[in-house]
Amino acid sequence: MFNNVRRRLVVLNAAVILLALTMLSSLIYFHMHYRLYHDTDEILKMAERRVQSFQNLPEMLRTGRSDPNQDETTTYLFWNAEGNLIGQLPVQSFSPDITYHFKLSSTTSELRTVNADKRTYRVLQFPAMQKQETIVSIGIVRSLEDAKSTLHSLMWDISLAIIAGVVISIFSGIFLAGRALVPIRNSWENQQRFVADASHELRTPTAVILAQTELLLRHPSHSIEQESPHIAVILKESKRMNRLLSDLLTLARTDSNQLQLQRSVIALDVVLQELIEHFRLLSVTKEIDIGSDLQTPLSLVGDEGRIRQLLIILLDNALKFTPPYGHIEIIGRYRSDFVYICVKDNGCGIAEADLPYVFDRFYRGDKARSRAEGGTGLGLSIAKWIVNAHGGMIRIDSTVNLGTSVELFLPRK
Repeated sequence: MFNNVRRRLVVLNAAVILLALTMLSSLIYFHMHYRLYHDTDEILKMAERRVQSFQNLPEMLRTGRSDPNQDETTTYLFWNAEGNLIGQLPVQSFSPDITYHFKLSSTTSELRTVNADKRTYRVLQFPAMQKQETIVSIGIVRSLEDAKSTLHSLMWDISLAIIAGVVISIFSGIFLAGRALVPIRNSWENQQRFVADASHELRTPTAVILAQTELLLRHPSHSIEQESPHIAVILKESKRMNRLLSDLLTLARTDSNQLQLQRSVIALDVVLQELIEHFRLLSVTKEIDIGSDLQTPLSLVGDEGRIRQLLIILLDNALKFTPPYGHIEIIGRYRSDFVYICVKDNGCGIAEADLPYVFDRFYRGDKARSRAEGGTGLGLSIAKWIVNAHGGMIRIDSTVNLGTSVELFLPRK
């Protein structure tokens, strides 16, 4: 799939470059064409003004003396009333069969291009303002061979430049398309991995519920009390599936930017105290001590629902992985323009090799233990998104068998 996309990007890039170079080259070529022909016409018009001012044209024809300002590519032709050529300056510049092409029957002034003897000329013919003996019409002829040679060379240069540009665009397109597809490929692979992991995570509770339900159906006459162990397992796995689906929905909505924060002033010390009391009740069975060091008042501007969800994730993880008779400490205070929150425990800790990946979706360092504790591997991914959405920072330090410390830095406003 990505090879086809890459190929299309390269072709599209080359086509755009080719179109742009062709349009630019055409503009340059036609501008140069216009300038060369326009300059030639201006030279012919200047020559016309000089010739019209001459008082001794018959004498110049008899002596063969040319205009001192006349260049070698310009020739003056003189015609009589019958339309016959009576002279040219310089003398014998053109043979009669060539001058025939320059003859113009009209007596009005006219500027035109003439092809004769496989060459191209620009011709300005006009009536003589002062009749001097038999001279009635004058033609000024200038060769366009230099201009054509210049345009021909320019065309070759432009063609080579276009070819070089297309070749360069192909190789650069291959490179750029490869670079551009890297994040897309990574995103695609992450999405595929996410779908595969989600399917795997959903398959387990679904299989357990299906198996327990089948066991219940084997004994339709049993009472609820007799089948309560199977029902308890079904309830547990249903809750786990519900939590997993809720987390998946949250992450899917964050990926599509559908979750908007509802910001308000949060009494964070009150929220923390409520959650601490709640988790103290949950910690009674494991006899875990939960302490707190909260600055009061402690507030920030944010989405209270998301901040509460963030704290629940951190406290729930700490409670899960802290052994019986362990200790959890929650710290909350101001630090400059930030609210600092720290959740520390003396639990099993996280291996150093796992720390860079703890925020990845479905990542679990100790997979067997995490699954036994009911973890989905999505909590810290959601926590990181909540922190980032509030413009904050989350940091985790952990040592195996010594405990874990999770630090939050959230902007106060």
